[in-house]
Amino acid sequence: MNPIVVVHGGGAGPISKDRKERVHQGIIRAATVGYGILREGGSAVDAVEGAVVSLEDDPEFNADTSLLSH
Repeated sequence: MNPIVVVHGGGAGPISKDRKERVHQGIIRAATVGYGILREGGSAVDAVEGAVVSLEDDPEFNADTSLLSH
């Protein structure tokens, strides 16, 4: 089996040229996390969760994690 990882990172607005590479790297990191979980035998749900957490932890993405602290 060859797993496929798809990560949708943002899309809520235009990305400036200076931010483009940082966003691209964040998406690559998230996909790498998800793929790594699948390669280690993790479930698809675990892979999605890992990728989402990676995006949430990246300041380039608009993940409102402040809601989790209340």
